[in-house]
Amino acid sequence: MEKNEVVIENKDIKIKDDATLIFSFANMGLIGPIIGHTLIEQIDDMKEIGFVVSEELPPIAVFYEGVLEHPFRLFYSEKENIILGLCEVPFQSTSAYDGLSSALCNWAIHDGKRVKEILIFQGIPKRGEIEEFNVYFAAEEEKTKFLEEHNIQKLKRGILTGPEATILNRALTHKVNAYALFTEVQQYPTPEGAAAIIDKLNELYGLNIDTEKLLEQGREIKKKLQEMAEKAQQYQRKQLQDSSQGAGYPQYYK
Repeated sequence: MEKNEVVIENKDIKIKDDATLIFSFANMGLIGPIIGHTLIEQIDDMKEIGFVVSEELPPIAVFYEGVLEHPFRLFYSEKENIILGLCEVPFQSTSAYDGLSSALCNWAIHDGKRVKEILIFQGIPKRGEIEEFNVYFAAEEEKTKFLEEHNIQKLKRGILTGPEATILNRALTHKVNAYALFTEVQQYPTPEGAAAIIDKLNELYGLNIDTEKLLEQGREIKKKLQEMAEKAQQYQRKQLQDSSQGAGYPQYYK
């Protein structure tokens, strides 16, 4: 087996021409895996077809309900003509991933799998409360007008790193349309950001993915974080009170 290779196990499923290839990588805010799992759950004919082997993946095993899964799996929906690459573990470095991107793009473009476009996601880290989860894009020039018509804002300047960057660069080399969608995220999982992007995917690809569950998860995460912060503040106040009592200082009460 090659160091970077696409392995198709379910060869009964035939991928149609002009498919859309979506990569959901584990990055800031985990919006990639959140989006990927939501598509798998709600697109009724989305089926696993294989996996990707890469020497760049860390030594981490993934399992659900006690069943081991490949950390980088491929799915396909014939109805929507969407290929989904779901990678649930972060890559080991931010260095170039030429071997991985070459293997993925060669598989997508050759051997009868004529992908018309490639889409990736990345989070924009932001401190503090995020009032509104806007969606931004970076795309080839001929794609910009279409995205702006769907009220997606253009990121005027920036850089991409990691496997997403090399896949986009490789796609440009192969003359395949490729673009990226961004949204603001926190350091922790940000389901609301994933929901904002999915709402745009519904518009762009005529999907009908419900995002209310993700918004509820976001509210639950914020609630738990707020409870943790309050407990931490209570602990700090108690520590200060105990230390002042131990030092023999008088206590003042209102």
